[in-house]
Amino acid sequence: MDAVKFYTVRFLPGQELKSSLEDYVKVHRLQAASIATCVGSVRGATLRFATPTTAGTNTLNSERVKSYDEENFEICSLVGTVSPVGSHLHIVLGRADGSVVAGHVVGNLTVQTTAEVVIGESLGEIYSRSYDPTTSYNELQVF
Repeated sequence: MDAVKFYTVRFLPGQELKSSLEDYVKVHRLQAASIATCVGSVRGATLRFATPTTAGTNTLNSERVKSYDEENFEICSLVGTVSPVGSHLHIVLGRADGSVVAGHVVGNLTVQTTAEVVIGESLGEIYSRSYDPTTSYNELQVF
């Protein structure tokens, strides 16, 4: 197992969380990053949900994507991989009534108060993504 180096970053109100994470990884030249932990709050979210698909048919259609534009959430969990060539993130968001929404992060996660993120970089590895015809997505490859 390779060593892991950790980076701690706080994203500020108004920043879009997914793109800010991707920018951070690019600027700091992290080649194989994953989210160790994340706490904070966001306003809005666009999430994609898993549904059975046939190879070659995955698209961002309204049946699989839901936007929560004006809703405030606590970040209960954020997990996934981030690299200079793309990310794969899933999130669990808590509502004021205690219910949650969760799914694959498409975007629109505007930091409300703070987002405190610990990023782990697997030293000695490189994450890449390439198209997989069985899923119709750019899937993780590790070198």
